Amino acid sequence: MGSQPSKALLTESIVPNHYFRQLFDQTSYTYTYLLGDVQTKDAILIDPVFEMAERDMQIIKQLGLTLKYAVNTHVHADHITASGKLKSALSSCKSIIGQKSGAKADIYIDDGE
Repeated sequence: MGSQPSKALLTESIVPNHYFRQLFDQTSYTYTYLLGDVQTKDAILIDPVFEMAERDMQIIKQLGLTLKYAVNTHVHADHITASGKLKSALSSCKSIIGQKSGAKADIYIDDGE
């Protein structure tokens, strides 16, 4: 929170026309993944962490991306509340989670989707 993202996080990925960032939260030892399209500037954030939402939004802004989706691969309170925080701050963002999770989201997916 409030910390500046490292320059390493702001370099382009090796995949042409796409951004890929693996973001780490030292406190919870969890990873969040940012994927974006260089041309459309659309992005998704996978397994965001509540305490790191400000950092993630700062990186998204610095890269000039529009966050379309916050995807949760599993139900943990820090991920679900992070999606809510991102949705509140970024009107373009919708939340996604598995249908069987029992959690509230804008979009539900099933295995293989």
